[in-house]
Amino acid sequence: MTDRLLSGDRNQCAGCGEMFNSSAAFDKHRTGAFGVDRRCRTPDEMRKVGMSNDGGWWITEKNQRFAPDMDGLTGTTIASWAAR
Repeated sequence: MTDRLLSGDRNQCAGCGEMFNSSAAFDKHRTGAFGVDRRCRTPDEMRKVGMSNDGGWWITEKNQRFAPDMDGLTGTTIASWAAR
């Protein structure tokens, strides 16, 4: 297993030990009501809600800036797009 560095917005859940690429992904992996039945989702449950594990980090969805260029806009900055 490759060592993963917790930096920026990356974090690890103290409950389940899973690693998350963002606070949004971490929050999405938690389910249930606070103080009642709050818990971590299982990996299967995370996949069912659209999350994926990319290189050991759970993510909410692929960032389209790094996805294959399907529409000609991949990697386009706001400034370059506005200049079109």
